[in-house]
Amino acid sequence: MAEQKPAHKPQSGPCDIALLVDEETGARLKSGRFVPDRGSVEARVHACLTQHYGHVTVVPFTRDIVATIQELRALKPGLVFNLTEWLDGDRSLDAAITGLLDLLKVPYTGTGPSGMRLARDKALSKAVVAGLGVDVPRHFVVNGADRIHDHGLAYPLIVKPQFGDASEAVSVNSVVRSGPELRERIAALRDRLGAPVICEEFISGRDLYVALLGNEPQVMPPVELVIGKKGSSAPQLATYRLKNDGAYRTRWRIRWQPAKLEDEVVKSIEKASRAIFHALKLRDYARIDFRLTPENRIVFLEANPNPDLHPHAMGINLCFAGVDHGDAIRRIVEAAYSRMPRDVAKRS
Repeated sequence: MAEQKPAHKPQSGPCDIALLVDEETGARLKSGRFVPDRGSVEARVHACLTQHYGHVTVVPFTRDIVATIQELRALKPGLVFNLTEWLDGDRSLDAAITGLLDLLKVPYTGTGPSGMRLARDKALSKAVVAGLGVDVPRHFVVNGADRIHDHGLAYPLIVKPQFGDASEAVSVNSVVRSGPELRERIAALRDRLGAPVICEEFISGRDLYVALLGNEPQVMPPVELVIGKKGSSAPQLATYRLKNDGAYRTRWRIRWQPAKLEDEVVKSIEKASRAIFHALKLRDYARIDFRLTPENRIVFLEANPNPDLHPHAMGINLCFAGVDHGDAIRRIVEAAYSRMPRDVAKRS
């Protein structure tokens, strides 16, 4: 594939692109330069950006927000590549970080504050998607000391944080099969997180991950999660451990691979994914998670406005989009450049 050139590269100050990262992902040298940890997604993205876009400076978003603002203002980057996921370990503040970038009038990659909040709220995002005519699991939310009445849903159910991210607090115990198990799991999450939980029907079927790239997004071929080893204790969903424990994945022969689907299913997924992308105000790139039932019914589970951009996010040499890692990074940058107003792109 021929190397892509910026659609209209904005004028910038001391750096062309500022790579904004969480401060825990690297260390600042005595020279003042911040260096990402070796092998990290931040280091991989930095290498890719440097190869194709000139001078790239890594900026950690620190607890000292004023210092971060001053550093960005001094750099005057033409674009910020936003890789932040949290502030001081709080994932719910990702929207606040993008909101600050908006206030600073600094152009950046990815979804803005409204889309971040919509996608993070698993109940609200399901309500929006259901309004599009796309199937979602039936569900209810438990907040505070709400009593569990007759919810009318058949077991098993999945219990997880309403505002969780990256499979936070999702484990094999998240699947409950009776009223007592449901109440026990809700109590455990409430004690641990002190936040609302969402309880939704468990949808049997295949786990599909659909990446989108661009402003009028191209829907990439779905990637499927495959659990190669069966058994009563085999994982039934993408838990936190499954995503983060390599030995666990090896034990259960877990892999990601391009999904083999009927043409009509692919067309339905493409149509639904584009509609969801726009309805949830996602930008530049995203990943949408579906379950495909044995009857070929697609069911929306959740949307991810900041999916993992590591080259091996979904297995060896299979990044989140199922395409070449460098190509995905370049397309994200070009999408951000192309949606920038011309007056912003020309600013000094």
